[in-house]
Amino acid sequence: MMDKFISNYTEQTFLDALKSSIEKCDSFCFSVSFIKKAGLVLIEKSLEEALQRGVKGRIITSTYQNFTDSASLDTFLRWMNRYPHFKCHLDFMSFGDNGFHSKGYLFQSGDSKECIIGSSNITRYALLKNIEWNLSLKSSNEIKSYNSALSEFEKIWSKTEELNQELIDKYKIVLDYAIEKWDMDYFNPDCVAAKPNYMQRKALKEIRRYRDMGINRTLVISATGSGKTYLAAFDARNYDAKRLLFIVHRETILKDAMNTFKNVFYAERSYGLFTGNKKELDCDFLFTSTAMMTRHLDMFDPSEFDYIVYDEVHHMVAEGGKKIYDYFRPGFLLGLTATPERLDNKDVFELFDQNVPFELRLRDAIINDLVVPFHYFAIRDEFADYSDKAKNKVASEIAKEINVEFIADQVRKHKLEGEKLKCLAFCTNIEHCKTMASELGLQGFNVVSLTGSNNTGERLATFKALENESNPLEIICTVDILNEGVDIPAVNMVLFLRPTESPTIFIQQLGRGLRKYENKEYVTVLDFIGNNYGRSVQIALALGGLANNIVLEKPTLQDMIRTDFASLEIPGVQIFFDDLSKTEIIKYIGEQNFNTIKFLKQDYNNFKKYLNLDKYPSHMDYFDTDIAPDLIRFMKASGTKRSYYEFLIKVGEEVPSFDEAQRSVINKLSDELPLVRPDEYLIVKNIILGTELDLDELRIRYPSLSTKSLKLAESHLKYKDIGVLDKDANINCIINDEFKDYILDLIEYGLNKYTVDFEDFSGGFKKYSYYKKQQIALTLEREYTMDFKQKGTWYQDGDAYLYVNLNKDEVKAGRPDYKDKFLSSSLFQWESVINTTRTTGDGPKLLKANKVYLFIKKMDEEDGIKLPYMYFGTGKFIECREDKAKAIDSEGSLKEKPTLLFKVQLDNEVPREYWFDYMIEEKDDGL
Repeated sequence: MMDKFISNYTEQTFLDALKSSIEKCDSFCFSVSFIKKAGLVLIEKSLEEALQRGVKGRIITSTYQNFTDSASLDTFLRWMNRYPHFKCHLDFMSFGDNGFHSKGYLFQSGDSKECIIGSSNITRYALLKNIEWNLSLKSSNEIKSYNSALSEFEKIWSKTEELNQELIDKYKIVLDYAIEKWDMDYFNPDCVAAKPNYMQRKALKEIRRYRDMGINRTLVISATGSGKTYLAAFDARNYDAKRLLFIVHRETILKDAMNTFKNVFYAERSYGLFTGNKKELDCDFLFTSTAMMTRHLDMFDPSEFDYIVYDEVHHMVAEGGKKIYDYFRPGFLLGLTATPERLDNKDVFELFDQNVPFELRLRDAIINDLVVPFHYFAIRDEFADYSDKAKNKVASEIAKEINVEFIADQVRKHKLEGEKLKCLAFCTNIEHCKTMASELGLQGFNVVSLTGSNNTGERLATFKALENESNPLEIICTVDILNEGVDIPAVNMVLFLRPTESPTIFIQQLGRGLRKYENKEYVTVLDFIGNNYGRSVQIALALGGLANNIVLEKPTLQDMIRTDFASLEIPGVQIFFDDLSKTEIIKYIGEQNFNTIKFLKQDYNNFKKYLNLDKYPSHMDYFDTDIAPDLIRFMKASGTKRSYYEFLIKVGEEVPSFDEAQRSVINKLSDELPLVRPDEYLIVKNIILGTELDLDELRIRYPSLSTKSLKLAESHLKYKDIGVLDKDANINCIINDEFKDYILDLIEYGLNKYTVDFEDFSGGFKKYSYYKKQQIALTLEREYTMDFKQKGTWYQDGDAYLYVNLNKDEVKAGRPDYKDKFLSSSLFQWESVINTTRTTGDGPKLLKANKVYLFIKKMDEEDGIKLPYMYFGTGKFIECREDKAKAIDSEGSLKEKPTLLFKVQLDNEVPREYWFDYMIEEKDDGL
């Protein structure tokens, strides 16, 4: 006979000894009082493999002190249903006041028998860390102690109940009550259940859609304060997570995160913290920090967590986070981050295979009361020179005494009366930050400077001091450290003491103050814009970008500035530019061509810097980042060869060396963007990937497509003006690896953008979407001929298609000044020279049209770039009368042309969000 003492710290640990005996035995009998799923997972694989090879097994466990969890019992019941040679019994108060507290493990393998008796339950700490003593007795002969233990096992077996679902359900009720008694962090199970808000429901739908496609890792970008931790908990419930790991960079928020999950799952799961002070590993849902988990990965099986949440996921690219990512193999991985500007390395997107099912825009976050609104004041600063001439000394200009006095007066003027000032001031650089803190201190404010040289403890202490009502600290002067995901919810004022270089950085820093806080109605933003109106336009573009479904052509942007951005219609948001600044900025906008490479290069470089990339951003970087500049604007500005590739060459980037044929294919495919149907891109993708599907097979793979539309798409790609494919439907150039990678990135951008733009759309034309004329033709499943291209009206199958220009730009010579306009939100007036009488020709034919399809553009072009039409839906002609329109001939003389004036009654009222952009006034139809 051989005996051996085993603990968690002997040469062969208890866990290793247990697994070894399981793997060698013919049968086993366990009598273990406490079993937790977190511990069971450590031997679960060994046990199930044994059962699969026919090993007979019996386990007795108990409800003593209600410590065993229901998840373990669920596992045992599943095994009982799957393996007839496995049984489990439960001591459910079978022995009255005599507590069931045994820890015994019996194994038989041929003639060999082993009895392990000691202190180790099947819990994580008992199997890994605790000071536990166990004695193993093993012999090929009869072992008296083994026989005695087996006899005792049989007695207990006969007195305990065979496990079944009814017994488990009965225990769960008791377990709920037990948690209320024993868990100090217990929450009230009778409280109102947490429910997802509107934006969370949208996100959950998208995450589930991705998961249904077989995707097991996704990245969600959601504004700070919008409830991304609740979103994770709701999705974990959708997934029915059994063993969950929540990881975050900062240990300080772990308990809040745990309470969030408790409010969603209640007592259905157990919860624990894994920190320097707490090691509550015997739980279903474990909450820990990156640093803690990195140091203790060897305590966990790579596959033991079926669901992992990684909050503040931008830190995953750091060594520790990547180590965790590489180690675990969860069923599903959800990455969370507050805003895309924190994704300071594109590798984050690659870790999630570019799967970003949901991004929450700032506008939506405010409207849905997820963050507070803001009051923005653009303040003309006459005491500092912000001009390009003073570019190298702007910091000293801002910090000079007379200017600081002006800034201090503005802070006092806009400070909330009766409330403590809790202000963040963004400065240009570290020296400027320290100088401004000193100068504002001389103005009577309690100020500190905070830079990257301050450690985390100093930062957190400063943040708490600002939030503390009894602490005198009023202003924190900083540079960029608050872009790293640290939020101070109590902030009620933000100062921009630096010139704004890009809309991206403006929105990024604006978001620092929008976190909700008790009694906080809004945040005040003071932006000292100085006298540089080129930079002020960047602010205007950022604010205009918060609008819903407005394309910021120059006239629209100018109108928004004139009206203090009233058309945003975001509850609680107020924006003020002083009158002189308005005049100067509006004038500046009118004088500049914002589609020149000079202007776009600045936007591009800001975006590249923002992503912290050494090489050029990919097409998908623009899709994956919510506040990225408009990639298609870059393409259009590159000249007659319109593509991102040509733009990159113009701004001096190092790009792959493609020959003329390859560049031609890139340019022609890029000119199809933005897509209004996926057919062309899916055909090219199919060819590039070499899947060799014919059009019929492609239609089967993508049921939403028709054979006719695919054939038309192939014909369109072969067309002499397109030329992407040759006559044999091969790509019209050499396909090397670099070209393949570039084209696939372009195609993924186009298809992903199409999926977002045309979500839940079944075909035809989508209302309030943009179409170029050739896209209208292709959607009608007809060739884009010169006849279609030149006409302003198309008549097909009894329906009329109108292409209308509202002429918000200047009237050109030879073109009549049509009276095209919305008379109301459901009535449109259209004027045309298609016929000079209403009794013959096109006039009566149009009046008899079954439907009118209305396509409108605000202006024909801006800064040399043709603009698309927006589709406003269907309607019917209800009136036609003769009229005249004024026109200027080529010699400059004013003349009149006979016209027909129609009224189109729309089937649906135009939503209010488009009224400002398309000059719709609030009045009756006037029928």
